[in-house]
Amino acid sequence: MLNQNKSDETAVATADRPAAVTSTTVPEQGLEGPPRDLSLDDDSDMSSPYLEKETYTDFPEGGVKAWSVVLGAWCAMTASMGICNTIGFLQAWLTTHQLADYTEAQISWIFSIFSFLLFFGGVQVGPIFDSYGIMVLLIPGCIGIVLSLVFLSLCTQYYQFILGFAILGGISCSMVFTPSVTIVGHWFYKKRGLATGIAASGGAVGGVIFPLVLIDLMPRIGYGWSIRVIALINLVLSVVAVALMRTRLPLEKSKSGAVIDLKAFKDVRFGLTTFGVFLAEWALFIPINYITSYALKKGLDQTFSYQLLAILNAGSVLGRCLPGYMSDVFGRFNVMIVTAAMCAITCLAIWLPSQDHLGPIVLFAFVFGLCSGTGICLTPVCISQICKTEDYGKRYGTCYSVVSIGVLTGMPIAGEILNRQGGSNFTGLICFSAASYIASAAMFFGARVYSTGWKLRAIY
Repeated sequence: MLNQNKSDETAVATADRPAAVTSTTVPEQGLEGPPRDLSLDDDSDMSSPYLEKETYTDFPEGGVKAWSVVLGAWCAMTASMGICNTIGFLQAWLTTHQLADYTEAQISWIFSIFSFLLFFGGVQVGPIFDSYGIMVLLIPGCIGIVLSLVFLSLCTQYYQFILGFAILGGISCSMVFTPSVTIVGHWFYKKRGLATGIAASGGAVGGVIFPLVLIDLMPRIGYGWSIRVIALINLVLSVVAVALMRTRLPLEKSKSGAVIDLKAFKDVRFGLTTFGVFLAEWALFIPINYITSYALKKGLDQTFSYQLLAILNAGSVLGRCLPGYMSDVFGRFNVMIVTAAMCAITCLAIWLPSQDHLGPIVLFAFVFGLCSGTGICLTPVCISQICKTEDYGKRYGTCYSVVSIGVLTGMPIAGEILNRQGGSNFTGLICFSAASYIASAAMFFGARVYSTGWKLRAIY
């Protein structure tokens, strides 16, 4: 079978369809390890030339340099995604302070634009990373994040929040976030899920620390200086990230001027995976953005309501590390299917009936954080499973150019649903989030079935 795969005739055939369709035989040479690495054989046609050029045994898989890169990526993710995971706190604050005259849906546009630019920026950032390396993106991105926080501390008008925080901050975070998750793939293959999960946990840690810092400092030094303290923390994290993050593979300038690889959607698995991530991100930011507002409108203690976001992100720390390890053992897509389904269950079984009961709300925040954290850490790993390493940046950017549309529209749609139900009835909002997760799980399951068939025990 291997000889057939290496023949010119089969190489032409696999250019038009996934390798998983032409062969499911495990290679007998050049690949080591337990059966869990069957995902190698299910990679798309793009993976075949990759494996001839560099097998996964060529990856460092550890060592001081590799883990230093993970630490640097962790710091960069804390600075970028940590802010993104704090938007629920900021939404609730602005609703009752600077922008009290605006509706939840109107205010949510600030943070949806921020999140949209964070993810959509990947369509430009990915190819730049592939061609010019990480520093041309990381340094200006880190500077932009710090400046956007300084501007956030000074804003008083709606348009100022859009320009100074949403646009500047979103673009800057994209320049840091996308290379941070991509660079880990340069150093790890077998442990890529675990390494990416550790790096991605930085965003959740930021989502724990930043709200707690703001809760503690705001009564003492005010909103403006509290935000500036967060900017200072991000500055320190940025310095560490710049010092530690390094690429390993040679740079490859794109031969095409296109920044979106539309040909990638000829691979059915890539298309299903992309729309699975789209639906998951569509739903993800709804609880993150509205959990604090939900608690406040249900009459719960103000301090506790703001702490809920920290609890959610604390669960997400485990939700980014543990599934990363589990994905290396049980399969990346398998874990994505289970966790997406669990997110839907937690929304319907815990959040929906919780009302103003303290225990169920805390339980939902932690369990949802635990389940939803998988999306950030495993999305890049799932994409890397169906593309060459040197194309990883562009494929990742292509995926998130689509996903960003969901991020842009999800929060305002949820806010409008909330407004249509009187502003305090969250039933429609919760059901919208749950339905999106159910559809997401179906997409990932479709990608898995297309690759492995109806083999329920297959590790993929």
